[in-house]
Amino acid sequence: MDANHKEECILMFRIPAIASATFILMASSAAMAGQCPSMAAAIDAALANAEISEEVRVQVIELRDKGMAEHEAGNHAESEATLAEAQALLPN
Repeated sequence: MDANHKEECILMFRIPAIASATFILMASSAAMAGQCPSMAAAIDAALANAEISEEVRVQVIELRDKGMAEHEAGNHAESEATLAEAQALLPN
């Protein structure tokens, strides 16, 4: 086997692997991006009937708004963490 053929074989296996990895990263990013609005909607629904102090209500709203701003900026992991923090303040 000459060097050119060996190099072609290596590329033939690397290109699909790189393409697959890229697709997986893009798909997981899109999945994360879709979760933020549903988390915010759940917070909004819980706030409607939550029996909490005004201080906690304000804190939840501020965290929700911060989380959605992070989502809009493309910081989905940070957004989910902030929205989870807001959800933790709400009664189950």
